[in-house]
Amino acid sequence: MALSYSLVKRRNMEKDAPVGSKLVYGSTRATSRMDFNKLCDAVAAHSTASRGDVMLVLEGLIYVLTTNLQQSSVVEMGNFGSFRMVAGSRGVETEEEFSTSLFKKPRIVFRPGILLRDVTNNAKFEKLQTVTVTVTEVCDKEHLV
Repeated sequence: MALSYSLVKRRNMEKDAPVGSKLVYGSTRATSRMDFNKLCDAVAAHSTASRGDVMLVLEGLIYVLTTNLQQSSVVEMGNFGSFRMVAGSRGVETEEEFSTSLFKKPRIVFRPGILLRDVTNNAKFEKLQTVTVTVTEVCDKEHLV
């Protein structure tokens, strides 16, 4: 399978680019979505566990993951990768001036393991087909383009 992409014209981000110049960039697009139930079904189809068993295990994993991230732990998941929570702060002149209100919003960082690095290293790309729409009749309804 390949990553789907489309081409978009955007402002030239290169250093010393002329003002107003634009370049064509590739932008990957998701073409489908797998929700939690479909994920559980797919995992169950590739194992001897039932859909309910998979659901219980994944919900347990999410609980343990969130609990440990809130306690400043790095959660390692073998060849899959690891999760950790990070947050930076604004700076102040002295330690006495510092308070926890200076922290920016924390975020979860995922570091892919060997299995997912192989996926990214071997990625292939496929251009999405451009669709041209021609309107032959007048319509009084609002449309998003």
